[in-house]
Amino acid sequence: MSSARFALLAFFLTLPLAACSLNAEAIARDFGIAHAAGDAAPVVIPRDTPTPFPFPTEIPSPTRPVIPPTRAVIPEALFTPTPVPPPCVETQGTVISASIPSETLNYPIDAQIYLPPCYGHDLTQHYPVLYLIHGLNFTNTQWVRLGMPYYADFLIAGHDIAPLIIVMPSDRRDDRLDPALVTDLVPYIDENYRTLADRRFRAIGGLSRGAGWAIHFGLHYPELFGRVGAHSPAIFIGDEENILEWLRASPPEIFPVFYFDIGEDDGQPQSAFWFDQVLTWFKIEHTYIRQPGNHSEEYWAEHVPEYLLFYAADWREANPPTPTPEAP
Repeated sequence: MSSARFALLAFFLTLPLAACSLNAEAIARDFGIAHAAGDAAPVVIPRDTPTPFPFPTEIPSPTRPVIPPTRAVIPEALFTPTPVPPPCVETQGTVISASIPSETLNYPIDAQIYLPPCYGHDLTQHYPVLYLIHGLNFTNTQWVRLGMPYYADFLIAGHDIAPLIIVMPSDRRDDRLDPALVTDLVPYIDENYRTLADRRFRAIGGLSRGAGWAIHFGLHYPELFGRVGAHSPAIFIGDEENILEWLRASPPEIFPVFYFDIGEDDGQPQSAFWFDQVLTWFKIEHTYIRQPGNHSEEYWAEHVPEYLLFYAADWREANPPTPTPEAP
C-alpha cells in the first residue's frame, strides 16, 4: 500500500473516535462532569445548591359537593291540605241520660251526664269528673233541676272553672251502691268518656242522704277522689264506726279535701257538727259552713255556684279551660 493511501485510511479511522470523544465531552458537560486529559476518574464540577420544592406537610381532602336531600314532589292534583276546624262557639253543655250496666246491682245505674260546651269539638281534650248524688226521695234529675248544668255553663264561659263532666247517678236506697259506684260506674265513665282518670281530677258530692254517700266514698276510697262535698249531710246510721276506722287506718295527707255546709235552720244538724269535730281531731283539711237556710231545695239551689267553685278549685291550673265566649 502506498503511503498516500495509508495516510488516507488512517484519517478515516480516527473520525469515529473523535466523534465519541465529542459526544462524551458534551454529555459530561451537561451532567457537570469533565474528563481531564490522561485522568482515569471523572471530576465533579460544583454547582449552586437548588432551592428545595416546598412540599406541604398535610394534604387537604378534596371538597365534596353538598347534595341537597331528596324531597318528594306531590302532584298538585293529589295534595289535600288538612282542614283547620273553626273555633268552637258553643256556650251551653249537653245533658244526656245514660244506663250503665252493673254486675254488682244486677240492674243498670241510671244517670244524668253533663258534657261541657265544645265536648264534641276537640276530640283530644280530656276533662275532670264530678260525681253528684241526689237526696232521699229524689231522683237523678234533682241536680239538673237545681240548676247545676246552667251554673256550670256560666262559670265555664267566664273562665272561673275548667270545663268538666258531671255524672249524676240514681240511688235506689240500695246499700250495694258501695261497691257498685267504684267497681261499675266510675270505670264505665272513664272508658266511655274522655275523662282525666286520676283522683286529682275526680270529685264526689251529694245532698242530704247523697252527702252521706259522698262522705262514705271519700273516706272509704281516698285513692279515687281528691275532693268531697257534703251539703246538709246525713251520715248513715252505723257508718260512724266505719268513718272513725278509716280515719285511724290512714295518714291524714292521703284523704280528700272536704267541704260541707248546712243551713242554720236545718232540723238535723247533728251529722255536720259531729263530722266537723272528727275531722278537726284528725287534722283533716276541711271547710265547714253554717249559713242562713234550711233543709230544702231552695237552700241548695242558692249555693250551687259555690259548690262548683269548690269542686273545680284545683282544676284551673292543671287543666286550663278552653276559651269560650262569655255566658249569655
